Amino acid sequence: LLHTGDGQLCDVIIDRAALDAIYQAGKASPDKIIQDYAESTVAVADIKIAVRSQKTAKSTEFMKRAMAECDSLSVSQLSKAALSGMDAICEYLRGTAYAEGAEALAESPSAFERWCDNRIIQTISPEKYHAFTIGPVIAYVIARQNEIKTVRIILSGKQNELPDDSIRERVRKMYV
Repeated sequence: LLHTGDGQLCDVIIDRAALDAIYQAGKASPDKIIQDYAESTVAVADIKIAVRSQKTAKSTEFMKRAMAECDSLSVSQLSKAALSGMDAICEYLRGTAYAEGAEALAESPSAFERWCDNRIIQTISPEKYHAFTIGPVIAYVIARQNEIKTVRIILSGKQNELPDDSIRERVRKMYV
C-alpha cells in the first residue's frame, strides 16, 4: 500500500491469501466437511470475483491475481469467460458443478448472491446426519451465521420499505 497507493490491490492480495489459506486448510483436514466447505467457499468466491470483474471491466491479470485455484473450477477458463461477458460466464458455469449459479446469475444479481450463500448451506446440509463427527458442530456455526445474515436482510428490507416480494427474493435457504 505504501509503494503503490492502491488500496484495491492491497485488498486483492489479502483476500487471495485468505482464500489460499482456507483452501490449504481444507485440503489438509481429515474431515470431509472441512474439505467440502473449503472447496465451495473458494469456488463461490472465484465466481463472485469473475462476475464483479466482468461488470467493472477488469483485466485477466487482475482476475488471476484475485482468484484462488481450486479443483472444481479453472481460474484461467473462468477469467477468459469473464472477459467475454456475462453470457460466457454462465456458459462456463453450466459445464461445472455450479450450473445452478448460472441460472441464478441469469435471473438477477440478488438471486445470484442468494445462490452463493445457499451453495454453502447445501454443502454443509448432509452433516446433520453424521452425529459422531465434527461436521454437525461446524454446520451449526455456519448455519447460525447464515441465519444472522438473513435476519439482517429482512430487517434492512423492512426499514427501507422494500416490497415483500423483493425481500423474499433475497432471503437465504435455512439449515433445518
